[in-house]
Amino acid sequence: MSKVISFATQKGGSGKSTLALVLAAPLATEYGLKIAILDCDYQQSIVKTRKQLDEPSLAILQETDPSAAYPYDVFPMALKSIFDFIDNPENDYDLIIIDIPGRADGEDVFNALTGCDAVIVPLVSDYLDRASTAEFMGILEALKKAADKADVDFQYFGLATKRIAGRREEKEMDDYIDELGLSRFQSYLSHRMAYTRASTLHSLLTPAFRNYAGGTKDSSEEIRRVCDELIEKLDLPRRKAETAVELEEATDTTSQTESK
Repeated sequence: MSKVISFATQKGGSGKSTLALVLAAPLATEYGLKIAILDCDYQQSIVKTRKQLDEPSLAILQETDPSAAYPYDVFPMALKSIFDFIDNPENDYDLIIIDIPGRADGEDVFNALTGCDAVIVPLVSDYLDRASTAEFMGILEALKKAADKADVDFQYFGLATKRIAGRREEKEMDDYIDELGLSRFQSYLSHRMAYTRASTLHSLLTPAFRNYAGGTKDSSEEIRRVCDELIEKLDLPRRKAETAVELEEATDTTSQTESK
């Protein structure tokens, strides 16, 4: 059966759609997962990225390689339609990612959250975001307790995004979430321009695209740590990660040799 996760928050601007984009391509290409993103956000950021940015790039690739294809599927979808998609046995994905609308309120949103195996909440350390994020995670904690009583699998996690190294607010956010007894990833994503250039066609773990987007080996390591932790928490299969690491190391070694 597919595992279903959503990226959700009560505040806009937390980077939840970017988070979905950053993780989906590596999980598909380097970890070999069959993935679908259901873009239910009103802004349709993921659908627009594919249509406006990646579709022309794919057409160019297919001129020399007709077999070139997107690494995962993207579907624009109303929240009320997600259960028809999830329950359809023909949709045999390893992982279905739901991009929830920017404000996680309303009956449709909470119905969608209850249909997930896990909800991931982007944690931004700004002081004004902290209380509302913790409040939302408190609601998810209540949902988890109800799910546990009903013997239904449900998890939620905070995931620090836009993290700035050495900033005291980052530690304050971690401590605040931990003191409340809420769940969070130990891995995180820093505030990097490369993440805002994430693609539905290329993985930021691929050295060529990573370099084009302005990323570094540090950004690849961050992404891989998040992917590894997500796979572990959801008990997802991992099929190609070791091969991907070997390929990256070989590519970086070649680049260093050429530069000399």
